[in-house]
Amino acid sequence: MYDLNLSVPNISTPKYSNDEKFYLLKNYLYELNETLSFALSNLELSNFSEGLKVNIESVEKNKTEITDLKDDALKKFTELKNKIIITADAVFQECNTVIEKSEKEILLKADASYLAQSEFGEYKNQTATAIQENSEAIKLNAGNIETTSNDLENYKSQNNAELSVQATAIMAQVENMFAKKSEHDEFTEAISSQITQTADNITEIFSQRLEDTNVDISTLGGTVSELVYSLDAYIKRGELESGVYGIEIGRSDSNIKARFTNDKLSFFQGNIEVAFISGNNLYITRAEITDYLKIGDSNNGYFIFDVSDNGLEVKWSYGS
Repeated sequence: MYDLNLSVPNISTPKYSNDEKFYLLKNYLYELNETLSFALSNLELSNFSEGLKVNIESVEKNKTEITDLKDDALKKFTELKNKIIITADAVFQECNTVIEKSEKEILLKADASYLAQSEFGEYKNQTATAIQENSEAIKLNAGNIETTSNDLENYKSQNNAELSVQATAIMAQVENMFAKKSEHDEFTEAISSQITQTADNITEIFSQRLEDTNVDISTLGGTVSELVYSLDAYIKRGELESGVYGIEIGRSDSNIKARFTNDKLSFFQGNIEVAFISGNNLYITRAEITDYLKIGDSNNGYFIFDVSDNGLEVKWSYGS
């Protein structure tokens, strides 16, 4: 079992200078961030209630099916692209570079396109880069689009990266999208991450969206079914709200979030703080112990509350 160490360093002693206290708190927050990231990434179904387990299992099943569909579509995309390029009857390639200058901004654009055609279908590859500079910001955009098509199916793979340097913030975003369309179904997956840095905080957002739409309509009747799975997770460091500094971690598929500050570790359900650890104490609105509870220590004696086959057993021990 992984040990979660939440002990707050003792900085009340006068032996530490202000710089040393700041260094201790910085290391503490960094270790808590790494620990919680590990803990959240290793959550199992046993950590959730029965109702939430059913929802999670359903989403995970659909997610697995769509992931298999994506892998199959990617394989077909690559095979079809290679066939088209190898047997291409016609190949067209074009590159353009444009510099635009005005009183307010300078814009540099570089575009390239590649087209291959054969009996298997058509393959296109387009790349674009733009650098935009004005008195308030510098923005860099880089994108790539690949498409293949034949009589039955169309595939599209799109990658985008954006870096924006502004007077008040620096923002970096990377996005990847894969789409497959055929006469039978439509499938889309998009994954993106974004980091925004301001003078007050740094926020990291991770997003994933899966869509699978099946359409079957005839003159006598038909069915339309759609599955959408989306997830947003974030880590925010710095000023979390007015006067509150620390680290906050959450996800869009859960109303639970964790917050670390210099004096406590808090757990929120929505906007309500339902539990927190501060100093040597744990405060919680409600607690459910399913198996074993020990109160006290071996020096002064302790109570043991144990759930056995005979029911709840309460034992007192004077210790060793």
